Amino acid sequence: MLVNEVEAWAKKSGGFKRHRFFRTSGSSGREKWVALSDEALEWSARSVIEALGIASKDVLGLALPVIHVGGYGMVLRAEISGASLAKLEVRWNAGSFTDWCDVNRVTISSLVPTQLYDLVSARLSCPTSMRTVVVGGGPLDEELARKARDLRWPVVPSYGMTETSSQVATGDGLPLLQGWEAKIVDGKLALKGDGLLTAIIRREGDGFVAGDPKTDGWYVTNDRCELIGKGLRVLGRADRLVKILGELVNLEELEKFWREKLKREVALVDRPNERCGVSLFLFYEGTEVDLARWNASLPGPGRIAGAIAVDLLPRSTLGKIDRSALRDFHED
Repeated sequence: MLVNEVEAWAKKSGGFKRHRFFRTSGSSGREKWVALSDEALEWSARSVIEALGIASKDVLGLALPVIHVGGYGMVLRAEISGASLAKLEVRWNAGSFTDWCDVNRVTISSLVPTQLYDLVSARLSCPTSMRTVVVGGGPLDEELARKARDLRWPVVPSYGMTETSSQVATGDGLPLLQGWEAKIVDGKLALKGDGLLTAIIRREGDGFVAGDPKTDGWYVTNDRCELIGKGLRVLGRADRLVKILGELVNLEELEKFWREKLKREVALVDRPNERCGVSLFLFYEGTEVDLARWNASLPGPGRIAGAIAVDLLPRSTLGKIDRSALRDFHED
């Protein structure tokens, strides 16, 4: 579905003046569009500028697509702060990115964990001009952060989403940015702030429908969290808990188990099973490996029903693994 379809519908409806629309999807893979007002996007940009201390002397390195809120937010921060904006015009490559940052004297950039992993895997040292690399779009593994810092990459973890116009918490311990409020509702993180979405738009038949998911100004995310002082501790996605043989299984923890065993990128997907309710299948990059011993060491509900080696796991334009594309995957 093209964003301009949604824009045309929104213009016709007359209810979304001065809004931008960003396509996103959950673990189900079903598309939705998040409507963000220009005011919300600008408020978020100013919040991040203050948190990172962005000034006109900075050079912001844009290595994310602007069709996503993370990339668009970088553009806004440059416009508002007066900082220079350098755009990575070539396809992502860790070596090219490092050289580009060095040549352009980039001081601040934003990356997703996959990009940081590529830099660490290639053992590339950070250019001396860089003072902050914000990592978002997914949890930052502590070991990956340590290895990146050993290579002098000044990584800063962040938490945010399209529905919040970008970051809501940035820094070690994920402290909330100024202006954001948080609470826990049924184990999930709820957020309140001027950077929140106006509505979520979904396809319905030949048209679209819009709904405001907020209640009294609060938006309940699908992330399980704890509040520790003024910071967030993200425990994982609520939709990545599945019930197998009557027991809850945390797919994120299982993926971490297999990632550590195989020393490569992996993805677990669940498929319906009449007897167990759900069966788990593991996809992993690289050559085929005998997993029987490791699988037998797991509790029954956490054991995989099958494993498939692939050259590369499917990813979104932000580098996130596209698990929805794996649910219907079958070996040739």
